[in-house]
Amino acid sequence: MKHYLFLLIILTSQGIQAQGEPAQNPVIFADVPDMSIVRVDKTYYMSSTTMHLSPGVPMMKSTDLVNWKLINYAYDTLGDVDALNLENGANAYGRGSWASCLRYHKGIFYVSTFAATTGKTYIYKTKDIEKGPWERIAFEPAYHDHTIFLMTMEKHI
Repeated sequence: MKHYLFLLIILTSQGIQAQGEPAQNPVIFADVPDMSIVRVDKTYYMSSTTMHLSPGVPMMKSTDLVNWKLINYAYDTLGDVDALNLENGANAYGRGSWASCLRYHKGIFYVSTFAATTGKTYIYKTKDIEKGPWERIAFEPAYHDHTIFLMTMEKHI
């Protein structure tokens, strides 16, 4: 992720052209923490953290790394626990899903995240990042700030 953020900062600070105009910082006027970016052909796709909000793990796309469009979410509801359902005095404010990792391999998009509120790691996959559907794989424990190594996982997913 640091490499992508560094690339984004370098490109924007050197006046990358966006629709004929130099790009200005901030590039995105929104809270987009823990971004993960992949490029498929000439299109960039990005996921981000949504913490306690649902739907979660937003998917965005861009062709110039400046103009981003929200296209989908990896999930509608992360889990059925009191903190996420705001039941029994519990809440997940500032928690929920964090630090997604977005990858593309052999025609399939993968995004992973974790949640301390459920104690699980989640991997979502789809052939169509814009329309879904997303298949969910969940397991314990909750691995924090991980990345997906697709060559290793290919045999298991």
